[in-house]
Amino acid sequence: MTLQNRMSYLWAQVRLGFVLLRSGNLTEAHQVLMETAQNFGKDGYTIGVTFALEGMAELFIAVGKSHYSARLIGWADLMRENIQDTRPEIEQADVDKIIAACLAKMGEVAFSDAYDDGRKMSLEQAIGLALNEN
Repeated sequence: MTLQNRMSYLWAQVRLGFVLLRSGNLTEAHQVLMETAQNFGKDGYTIGVTFALEGMAELFIAVGKSHYSARLIGWADLMRENIQDTRPEIEQADVDKIIAACLAKMGEVAFSDAYDDGRKMSLEQAIGLALNEN
C-alpha cells in the first residue's frame, strides 16, 4: 500500500470513528479512533493523531470522563498551535461543545488545571491517556 493510499485509508477510518461515536456505538468508536491514532502516530502524522484524539475527547464526555476530555483538548490545542493547523469552524464548534460540557461537569478551575496538564503531555502520553493507560 502506498503512503497516499494508507493516509486515505486512515482518514476514512478516523471519520468512521466519529460516525460510530455520534451514532452511540462507543465501544467500536473507541477501538477505531484508537487504532487510527496509533497508526497516524507510527507514521509521524501529528494532525491525524490530533484529530483522532479530539474524537476521543468527545467520547470521554459521553462516558463521564470529563477530566480526560479536558486534558486531551489541552493537548490537541497545543499540537495544532505547534504545527500551525487551525481547526476548521465546524470542528471548532464540536470542540467548543466538549469544553462547555467539561466546564459544566468540572467547573472552571478544575477544567483549567486539566487543560494545562494536557498541554504538558507528549504525543505518546496523550495516546496513552486515550487508551486509559495514564
